[in-house]
Amino acid sequence: MAQKTIFTVGFQLPTKDIFQYKDFHSNASLLDADIILFEPNLVYQTDYINGTFQGKPSLSESSSTQCLESVFHWREELKVAFENGKTIFIFMNAFEEIYYKTGKKEYSGTGRNTRTTNIVDLLSSYSMFPFDFKNKKLSIGKNIKFTLEGSFLKSYWEIVQQFCEYQVYFEIEKVKPLIITKIGDKTVSTMLKHKSGGVMLLLPAINLPKDFITTNDDGKTHNWTKKAIELGKSLLNQIIAIDKSLKSSIANTPPPDWVHETQFQLSIEQKYLDEIVKLEDKIVNIQLQIEKKQVELEKNSLSKKLLYENGKPLEYAIIDALQIIGFKAENYDDGKSEFDIIFESEEGRFIGEAEGKDNSAIAITKFRQLESNILDDFERDEINEHAKGVLFGNPFRLMHPNERKEFFTQKAIDSAKRSGIVLVNTHEFFEVVKYLKNTNDTQYARIIRECFKSSKGEIIKFPKIPI
Repeated sequence: MAQKTIFTVGFQLPTKDIFQYKDFHSNASLLDADIILFEPNLVYQTDYINGTFQGKPSLSESSSTQCLESVFHWREELKVAFENGKTIFIFMNAFEEIYYKTGKKEYSGTGRNTRTTNIVDLLSSYSMFPFDFKNKKLSIGKNIKFTLEGSFLKSYWEIVQQFCEYQVYFEIEKVKPLIITKIGDKTVSTMLKHKSGGVMLLLPAINLPKDFITTNDDGKTHNWTKKAIELGKSLLNQIIAIDKSLKSSIANTPPPDWVHETQFQLSIEQKYLDEIVKLEDKIVNIQLQIEKKQVELEKNSLSKKLLYENGKPLEYAIIDALQIIGFKAENYDDGKSEFDIIFESEEGRFIGEAEGKDNSAIAITKFRQLESNILDDFERDEINEHAKGVLFGNPFRLMHPNERKEFFTQKAIDSAKRSGIVLVNTHEFFEVVKYLKNTNDTQYARIIRECFKSSKGEIIKFPKIPI
């Protein structure tokens, strides 16, 4: 059997390195997979104060941004994979709806009575799909039948039927159903095809029993049971067989699992199977080398996130950059106080906050948090001097750096002057880090650290990079 790269997104299946799981927030490219197994599950955090709205989950501000970006990411990835000839299995679990903060606010009242209302909007887990439903309805059941076009799924169904139930029935224009409800003929499975050879196969969700997973003695790590692994192997065979059948010009029926038993094996098959195994071993070894290099590449490319990231990824990129120029830098969380970035060297001690904005300059919203962090830090018994505050800003982060004009708002600049907080444009900081990674110029690194020490209440102007 030829080696296939199979991604699972949104859920995991029994595996020993068979299926490659991709997290909802991973930003993984589906073009790296031969076959994609996708379940539309949202991953989010609700608002700490108002966790629900009109009976549905209401997301925090940061989770709203992250969740929305991931939804749009997978919608685009599914579209691109479909248009580039990939086979995509979509497992239709019950769709979920949540409210996310749009970033818009309404204000009422004046003075101390001013009230701020976050404007929210509804988001469905099915928003990840690059196609529209004519109609859909949540409905759970198990009794189904196959249409003539869906008969190729019968071997697959024999393996998974005890773990399957339809959770929604739906209609999509101009496509024929493959599986329908036994009564009422409601569609629970269908297939979309693209001229490139891409296929989207919509199937009822698979719900594996809890006893398929065992917990180790440490109470933290988990393993699939032997029975679960056997199911995973059978499922793998069917998925690959369906993929091969769908890409064939003739609508072949995928061979049942029992065809691979010894009694049906041809003598000549073993010769080719042995040769294939040797080649697959070589591929695995090469793939391991590639993955190792990819990890090293990602680690050494972390600085690029100074140009376009926000949130935690931006924090990690800043910490890496500060370490490159000679600071000891890290996140800080002692259970009482939590700081984005704390960094120090012989030039001084600093506390940093990181902020990225999609389509605007950096405003004053982080100043109160940063000033509070400086005070919390000073209250610690082992600290005898106030740290200097640094606000790292990545304004207009999705725009080309050469096209960015306003970096910090005038209010932010005025607040920095008042408080002595230092401002840093992360895309300018990137140029410094790029030079130091390429040259290891320790003298220039010291000059950059001096900039952090000598600057006060202003945007740091980094010295010209040596030629």
